[in-house]
Amino acid sequence: MDGMQYRRNTAVTRNNNVTSVIVVLLLAIALLNFLAFALDGVANADIGKISTAQDNLAQAQSDNQSLQSQRDSLSVEWRNAQGRLSFKGDGSGKVCYLTFDDGPCDENTPKNLEILKEKGAVATWFCLANTDEYQYLNLSLCKDIEAQGSAIGIHDWDQNSSYNYYKGTVDNYFKTDFNKAEKVLEDTVGHEIYICRFAGGSSTIGYYNSKIGKTLPQAVLKKGYQYFDWNVLAGDSDPKMMENGKVPADKMVSYVLDQAEHFAETDSPICILMHDNPGKETTTEALPEIIDGLKDLGYEFKTLDYDSPGFYQGDIL
Repeated sequence: MDGMQYRRNTAVTRNNNVTSVIVVLLLAIALLNFLAFALDGVANADIGKISTAQDNLAQAQSDNQSLQSQRDSLSVEWRNAQGRLSFKGDGSGKVCYLTFDDGPCDENTPKNLEILKEKGAVATWFCLANTDEYQYLNLSLCKDIEAQGSAIGIHDWDQNSSYNYYKGTVDNYFKTDFNKAEKVLEDTVGHEIYICRFAGGSSTIGYYNSKIGKTLPQAVLKKGYQYFDWNVLAGDSDPKMMENGKVPADKMVSYVLDQAEHFAETDSPICILMHDNPGKETTTEALPEIIDGLKDLGYEFKTLDYDSPGFYQGDIL
């Protein structure tokens, strides 16, 4: 083999080797691309699974919140429907709920209890609890009230400040007023209390603070309490009815019975707002005739409890 032929063979061999290397390199690149694609697919699949899981979690949380909201709304609607009907007259029967606010006190409570006993009637006391602010309060009378078959409800810790509490948040109202009154009154009677009344009634809240006018009553219901407004007034705190600083007993009797007759026409329940703090002696004087007049209209007397109609003054939905 001459030199020329040898160089040709060597060149061919070299070219074949280069070709082989290129082929190998191309195969390697193709393999790497394939692996990268495959790994990218796996990564994308994992990301897709994570994204789907996150979406499912978000949807589940949204569904749960929706269901919670529906449950709360249904609860509120059910209780509010009772209250609206009873406030306007629902034809569910002639039941009278006598209620006293702002007591109990030594001046009037024992006399009111004696009258109720003599007349075979019962009532519900919505009590204040701050004995430092209201030194006339005698909370030991709460046990006498319950012992006679009447009931105790939560009114306020400090009614003089309650309207200021309305100007804050819902949480602030519970912290500064409701919870404090609840604790004192429950410690006094030795059991939990589930009924309450807002200072001025539920409609007053929105007057002072439209932001919580509906959410505060809703919060009370959602926390497991029932609040009570009224649909009949005794008028014992109405300046327009006062003579020499007091509302005459006879005027009060006529005022209550005139309102009661309206509800009696449709066989509907009534909730009467009266007061039991010092200065309301004429309320005690009027009580016997009020009870007799209500009996003549066919009313029976019951205490309020959690399942009683709320007599709500307004729609909170």
